[in-house]
Amino acid sequence: MWGIFEKTFNIAKQALKLRSYKHSLLASNIANVDTPGYRRKDIPFEKVMQAYLSNKGLPLKTTNPKHITGKPTSIKEIAETYKENTLGTPNNVSLEEEITELIQNQVLYEATLQALAKEIERLKEAITEGGR
Repeated sequence: MWGIFEKTFNIAKQALKLRSYKHSLLASNIANVDTPGYRRKDIPFEKVMQAYLSNKGLPLKTTNPKHITGKPTSIKEIAETYKENTLGTPNNVSLEEEITELIQNQVLYEATLQALAKEIERLKEAITEGGR
């Protein structure tokens, strides 16, 4: 019976991990708003989750036939392949934009938690046969 719910819980777990990682990047951008030469960092949540869900991952770039051609397996490894370390010019952090993105990310994190709680309620109801 766990197999039916395992996929939903795994997707929610990975989404929460990725939202948390994005949150730390945005917080870092805010903390470095006045740091000379700092360039904002971010990851495209939708693209990373799509790559994870498609289970294809991103192939590693190879320049030699002897290179490993494996695919990233964890959500963090996939996120690292998408991470843009140099977005724009130095000192390109806009405090207002970063705070807006941080709040939006937090709201989506909480929405994911609420969806997970609803799924747990449904599982509990199924186990108790609707409270009978």
